[in-house]
Amino acid sequence: MYKVLIVDDRELFLMELKRLKVWGEISGFVIKDQAANGKEALDLLNQNPYDLVLTDIRMPVIDGLQLLREIKKNNLCPCIVILSEYSEFSYARQGIILGAFDYLVKPPTEESMFKLFKRVRPFLDSLKGNELSLPFPPGHTEGKSSEWAYPLVEEKQIINLFLKKDDSAVKLFRITLENLYTVLTDNIIAADIIVKKLYHNIITSVYDKFAWLGNFIDIHFFESVDSINEGRNEEKHDAFIDFYCRKIAFLLNLLQRFQPDTTDDSIRNICEYILNNSEEDLKLKVIAEKFYLNNTYLSNTFAAKTHIHFNNYVTMVKMARAKYLFLNTELKTYEVAYRIGYRDINYFSKLFKKKYGKSPGEYQSTAYDNYQI
Repeated sequence: MYKVLIVDDRELFLMELKRLKVWGEISGFVIKDQAANGKEALDLLNQNPYDLVLTDIRMPVIDGLQLLREIKKNNLCPCIVILSEYSEFSYARQGIILGAFDYLVKPPTEESMFKLFKRVRPFLDSLKGNELSLPFPPGHTEGKSSEWAYPLVEEKQIINLFLKKDDSAVKLFRITLENLYTVLTDNIIAADIIVKKLYHNIITSVYDKFAWLGNFIDIHFFESVDSINEGRNEEKHDAFIDFYCRKIAFLLNLLQRFQPDTTDDSIRNICEYILNNSEEDLKLKVIAEKFYLNNTYLSNTFAAKTHIHFNNYVTMVKMARAKYLFLNTELKTYEVAYRIGYRDINYFSKLFKKKYGKSPGEYQSTAYDNYQI
């Protein structure tokens, strides 16, 4: 049985939901606990394992969106579904962006609950290794929009373009998103969910291919968002599309700058080594000896093939690693400097400020919202 935590501040609603004949053997889902607000839910989540959280959006103390952020941040539950009124449509969409699996209109019926379980079950089964789930649960959309399948072909094309570091990846991604919202005009939440999944699959695929990315920016940066101002028009999707495209373009630009496109195998291998070993001694002489190259030859060839001088490239990589450490650890400035190979703290601080416009101390409290490489 999959264990469910229900979160809502209205006792009457909780009673009606529990009375629905959808729980137990008939569905494989059972209500394990209930909470009246996000704070109570977090207390329970920190003490017990749950497979699914059904949460209202509007609640006292800690609302549904805040609860969703905390659950995702701390990996407290693999699947969260938002319960909301039609009037709270924009909040529900915000929840999808934040990582909710699905959205259910209140009050749910037995039919809508069974349909929800049908969508959730393959996902939870895949996590337990019972079976492989598709990138997007089949049958997720209803009505004429059910004819639209997950854009698997486009996903593969976008990922392939990313691996080639081709600018067309962003263009195709935007076109795919626009087409999704056009086709699914009768089910915008379904479009939001598909778009979110497409975006997630692209990001994770790129990180799997370029493992060094995690040395400079946590993958959660691409999943995080505080809010998206979409205006009063529920059918306006430009803000959602722009948000995802900005993140995708940022990732592509990062790849292009840190792994310059070159046909020279030696230079490509050297770049990859530097990216995977950003805290090591990466002086020209050291790298030249490691790759059995002449110092002058490496310096001249690197600049010619990558259009950036070797020392400048290494400095860029090391400053990016320093910034990552400032944002993700409690290390002091001198500790970060020593860790990445700088013994002169003033020189390190000067390089860092030249790159980012702020001193290391200022960046220790900087949020990822203003992230730059």
